[in-house]
Amino acid sequence: MEASQNDSVDRYLHGATLEETAAAGVYCLVTGKRRDSNVYFVRSGETWVLVDTGWRSRAQLIRSAAETLFGVGARPRAIALTHMHPDHAGSAFELTRMWDVALYALPDELPLPPSGPIIGALAGVERRWMLPSGQDGLTPIDLSVGVPGLPDWQVIPTPGHTPGHLALFREGDRALITGDAVLTVNLNSLGDALSQRHTIGGPPRFATWNWRAATESVAELARLEPRVVAPGHGRPMAGPVLPSALSALAERLNNPPAPGSAASSAGHKLAEEFLKLFDYSRRAR
Repeated sequence: MEASQNDSVDRYLHGATLEETAAAGVYCLVTGKRRDSNVYFVRSGETWVLVDTGWRSRAQLIRSAAETLFGVGARPRAIALTHMHPDHAGSAFELTRMWDVALYALPDELPLPPSGPIIGALAGVERRWMLPSGQDGLTPIDLSVGVPGLPDWQVIPTPGHTPGHLALFREGDRALITGDAVLTVNLNSLGDALSQRHTIGGPPRFATWNWRAATESVAELARLEPRVVAPGHGRPMAGPVLPSALSALAERLNNPPAPGSAASSAGHKLAEEFLKLFDYSRRAR
């Protein structure tokens, strides 16, 4: 590598980890300190696919990890994005140029998510960095075909966190790559987020496009009864208790405390009103 490329890798290598998950052929790269967004290398037969690309400037780190796993000069059959938030798609454009491969996302994600206050405005700036030519190079996924290079994985639309969010499910071992539809850290709790407590949680509400759709997507994923969850944030989780834990999360998110109940405190109501400010679903796309 050139010196500048080494500098880029070294900048993020401290704190980054690369490990095989409980799902065969699925490798997780945590792209920075404190459980930064996860990137997955998914092998299927003789090929492999990269799922998500982390923040901007992670391309050299990802290429280094790919060559560690698959050999010098290795490149994927395709790159698939669970969604277009900058912590998952930030290095997409650089990697597609580097490897000369196609970039795939669901059609509802191609009209980029709305630019709303705070998170939306910041994401808009990041999108101009990661895809300088707009949507050039993005290929919509045909659900009847799936992601090229992953014939044994089913694409599951999971709208809510973003309009065109997706998950990937392999029925053979019930492995589920969830993006930000389901996490194994609770980013909706300040205490849990700071401690990085290992627990099943929903998407971060402050950065979610439509909370109601997001909770319905959690229920859809729970119905798959996964035995392995590979999330966008947090450590991959596996075990026979996963289906019941995910079902309990879906029940909790889709049936919030009724007004007047003990769980519906003044603080809870205030938090609900505040979080409505981050629901962009009624804004023009």
